[in-house]
Amino acid sequence: MTFIVACALILFSIVVGSMVYFVFRYNRKRHPRAENIEGNLVLEVAWVAIPTMLALAMFYFGYQGFAQMRVVPKDVMPIKVIGRQWSWTFEYENGKRADTVYVPLGKPIKFLVTSVDVIHSFYIPAFREKQDAVPGSVHYMMLYPEQLGSYDVACAEYCGLNHALMYTRLVVVRPQEFQKWVNTNVGSPKLATSASTGTR
Repeated sequence: MTFIVACALILFSIVVGSMVYFVFRYNRKRHPRAENIEGNLVLEVAWVAIPTMLALAMFYFGYQGFAQMRVVPKDVMPIKVIGRQWSWTFEYENGKRADTVYVPLGKPIKFLVTSVDVIHSFYIPAFREKQDAVPGSVHYMMLYPEQLGSYDVACAEYCGLNHALMYTRLVVVRPQEFQKWVNTNVGSPKLATSASTGTR
């Protein structure tokens, strides 16, 4: 990420710096009549080649980070995420269902995201993670909870009247607390048919 930010700052400085330079260097007071510039092959090649190489380098390093995010560890915990208008349901391996997602601290989580009606987008802003929930298909999203706390979960794809209220929480708890929670009241909660799982 640092490399990409550095490249972006360099490109920004070059582009904006060149614009400011030409505004003052070739203003109308100094040059009342424009000069006809035929071209400069070396400059044109450099102008194309250098940004291209920088863009390819940014893509390479960016992809390395993306590829790491898609690696599925052996000890991963799968949680099925079901989106519907306008609520989320989370299903665990033992069959427990909840409308708030609880995860254990330090355990890699594999969210299996789908939808039963329209396209939604499972979004956890604090983790910079987002995955579309598409009817008829399942897509996965990895999460590595490393800090205890309660985090916002929202839908990032407009999905109808109560889209803004399609909101719940991701709660990161200690492993022993999670085991106690996940093994109690195993079953299906009353599925929400409207935006009843959270308020803003």
